[in-house]
Amino acid sequence: MAIQPIFDKKLANEFGKDYVKILVASLKGNKPFAKVASGSLINSINYKLQDTANGIQFQLLANDYIKYVDQGRRPGTYPPINAIKQWVRIKGIKPEAAWAIRTNIFKFGIKPTNVIRKTLNIINTSRDSNRKYEERMVDNLVKILEKNWKNSPDYIRLQ
Repeated sequence: MAIQPIFDKKLANEFGKDYVKILVASLKGNKPFAKVASGSLINSINYKLQDTANGIQFQLLANDYIKYVDQGRRPGTYPPINAIKQWVRIKGIKPEAAWAIRTNIFKFGIKPTNVIRKTLNIINTSRDSNRKYEERMVDNLVKILEKNWKNSPDYIRLQ
């Protein structure tokens, strides 16, 4: 008999939508902490579900530089100058400032936001989210148990 997960694909899709919504809201955040310039990163955020032998795998999809927004950047490496020039242009900063900003990032790095983990914590500590997921999981568990009990010779019908 195949294992029937209580956290099914439908519930995983709901989780994915909630996660993307909260992550985008967190990145938009309050100024001056907002992490939005062109909107390219926010527009790239999505998720993918993959069936695996161990269950359903959730994969966050986004532009590759989300890792620098999330984890920051250690001092000692230069960020790509073209990315800095584009950011400066979008923000309306004088173009010649790009080299100084790049040097400043090399010297001091970029502080991490930990927005990916914080988003998961928001969902985890949200009473509404927990209640929604718990109710769906309990419903799924009851369906699994009823199906298994009805197929069992020891099934006792309660009335």
